[in-house]
Amino acid sequence: MKCKIIVLLGLFILTLSCKKITNVKLVDGVNSGKLSYKLVDDAGKGLAGIKVSLYDAKLGLNTNYPDPSALVGSIRTNQDGVAYFPDLLPNNYLVTCDTARINKVRYRTDEFVQVVADVDKKKSINVSEFSGLLNLTLISTKDYRTVLKNVGVVAYPVNEIILNSSNVFEVINSSTLKGVTDANGFVSIKVPSNIPFNFIVYNITNRNLAYGYNSYSVAKNAKINATLYSDPF
Repeated sequence: MKCKIIVLLGLFILTLSCKKITNVKLVDGVNSGKLSYKLVDDAGKGLAGIKVSLYDAKLGLNTNYPDPSALVGSIRTNQDGVAYFPDLLPNNYLVTCDTARINKVRYRTDEFVQVVADVDKKKSINVSEFSGLLNLTLISTKDYRTVLKNVGVVAYPVNEIILNSSNVFEVINSSTLKGVTDANGFVSIKVPSNIPFNFIVYNITNRNLAYGYNSYSVAKNAKINATLYSDPF
């Protein structure tokens, strides 16, 4: 009887040991993920040769001013408009691009993208969707009450165009980011997001003009309501 108890106890211990061994898991190496990031225009055509940069978002990045030390890598899009990043650690990344142009207008894209291990993540981005609205009301500096109606307004990127008397009318004529104020002195202009814009205000009849207002930048899908004070021409 005593021998049976010893044998049974031995078998029980052996069984526990076997269960413990079969449940051991080895720590595998971290598997990488991939990101295919495609930039397209309004017609869905890929934008080739555009520089796309990838930043490590764990550092608490500000999308307006990414930390250069967080840069993971940069690559230009291929002929299909795709920037391909292989062998990425599973992580949240900030993807930016500030060189894409549609209809002569420069756009800046910036968004956070999650990369997962063993997954080839694919995103297609219409760069013109990175836009917002500048809603402007023009008021006369003569009495600071009278609205300025039927006045032309052009938004231009302050970091791209240095405005002066020799190029101001060229900027007005070539710009697609412009409008004319209505009876309430109001005009709404859709502009690329996260790019600072200043304004040219001009009389559409006699071409008298003014410029040098405060600059504004609007976030994607957002809007800013601002008042511009100008001469009544």
